[in-house]
Amino acid sequence: MTKNIKAQNKKFLKLLFVIKKVTEVLSRKIKQNRRGRPRKFNLFQIIACLVYKVKKGIKSFRELEYRINQDTEFKQVVGIEESPDYSYFAKLSRKIEKEYMQDIKDILIAKIEPDMSIAIVDSTPLRSAKNDSEAKIGIHITIGFFRGYKLHLLCTGKEEVIPLFWILTGANEHDSRQEELLYRAWGYNCEIVLADAGYDCSRWFNIANELKVKFVAGINKRNMKDKNNVKNVFRSKNIRFLETEEGKKLYKQRTKIERLFSKLKGEYNLENVRLKGFRNYKRYIDWILITFLFEQLLRKLEGKKFSFAYEWNQ
Repeated sequence: MTKNIKAQNKKFLKLLFVIKKVTEVLSRKIKQNRRGRPRKFNLFQIIACLVYKVKKGIKSFRELEYRINQDTEFKQVVGIEESPDYSYFAKLSRKIEKEYMQDIKDILIAKIEPDMSIAIVDSTPLRSAKNDSEAKIGIHITIGFFRGYKLHLLCTGKEEVIPLFWILTGANEHDSRQEELLYRAWGYNCEIVLADAGYDCSRWFNIANELKVKFVAGINKRNMKDKNNVKNVFRSKNIRFLETEEGKKLYKQRTKIERLFSKLKGEYNLENVRLKGFRNYKRYIDWILITFLFEQLLRKLEGKKFSFAYEWNQ
């Protein structure tokens, strides 16, 4: 038991080193405000605390403040004498999420350097608290009707399955309405985008054609009367392609995003049924995915291959 705790602490120390390196790059990108008194806590220290919150499964900033004050080793490593106040965490996290989150993600993806030739899009249901007034009612093929939100994700689809872009919406938002994922894939120079039957509509195929991106989607039988008489030429080509050996082999890669969702829910508790409020859920999701990217960069630096296995099974 003691050896296991020491191993976990050692890994987290390595993770803090990665966070330090990324925040150094971030600090060079942003303009520093030199007016007034210097901040009591720097960017590295706040981001390290927010990643600590994810890794320890801490639910609130009040609990985070308490847990950090109890963790002498963590305070020593990040260079603080005491934890920031919970209200300070709330204020600084909003600032980071608004001004720096995109930059942090871009730096991490650039350093991981995943193969982006194939990308995958999909969504996963996220149930929230029963008394969440902002939650919407949606339906999912495996859990049926649920109340909460949906995470729409774009990730790479080769050896490393890395989140590139994500959107959180109400549970009632249909997958096919999230065309921004396709534009983002084009922005990352993805050559092929894979999706399930929920995205099989003329709009997505037309956009993909304009962007010169090969879009491969599962066949939505409810969206057609006869697959041999589909009006949209790009959808018709997609149906024929999926019937070939090449198409079948390529489309199998789509399940990687489902395995990623499974890992995020099983290891990182992506779905939190106690949370309520869109903003709170978005913050929760954002920091889980950013923490996941930090850990994938650490694996890259250590020369380890990407794995869907949970941390305790590796």
